[in-house]
Amino acid sequence: MSFEGFDRKALALLSELPSWNAKQYEAARARLKQGVSQPGGALIEEVAAALDVPLSVTRRSSVSPLHRDLRFAAKGSPRYKDHLLLTAWHGPQKQLAATLWIRVDSSGVGFASGLGFDPTRRKRWREAVGGSAGDRLARALRKVETASGRARFEVAGDQLVKVPAPWPDDHPRAELLRMKSFQVRFMEPLPAVVSKPSFVDWCATRLRRLLPVHEWLVEELA
Repeated sequence: MSFEGFDRKALALLSELPSWNAKQYEAARARLKQGVSQPGGALIEEVAAALDVPLSVTRRSSVSPLHRDLRFAAKGSPRYKDHLLLTAWHGPQKQLAATLWIRVDSSGVGFASGLGFDPTRRKRWREAVGGSAGDRLARALRKVETASGRARFEVAGDQLVKVPAPWPDDHPRAELLRMKSFQVRFMEPLPAVVSKPSFVDWCATRLRRLLPVHEWLVEELA
């Protein structure tokens, strides 16, 4: 299946999903699958191929379901999500891999690069960020912020209260050293081409802005 575009009317339903019950979801399930989830699988495959970097993509793991497993969700979370999340990652182990994301909702498209930390990667992160390699990451983040223009830009992740030892509190990358996970992301309004094959190139152009960050994560933490 090649990407031919999302069904804009199906995308519009995403804003309603958090308020739906199971019966409402079941009634729209086929339309959401055909107009949102299936095109999403084709989109992430084609975007990953266009980026020309080693990335893993599978239809099963790269397209997150529109429903949550409430056993692992915060108390009070809605059963259904208001967005489609697509992922491509470096290496065989997705859970801890440097990952690129595309997030599509009824009004915007988000792009992100990042990864979670286990003890080994947390140690490597701090050593890299605290040392000379951290300069390259800081420069890459500034370029993403500049290239994003008016788009919503954010460096996100849970943080420690204090900068971990042995780094001083006034370290120039103190905020990054405090990270317990890391993601850089930005969002843009939903473009008209979302319903056309050219949305692949539109997305690939924006994910390329994040490749210096992604490649830094692969080099320093893989």
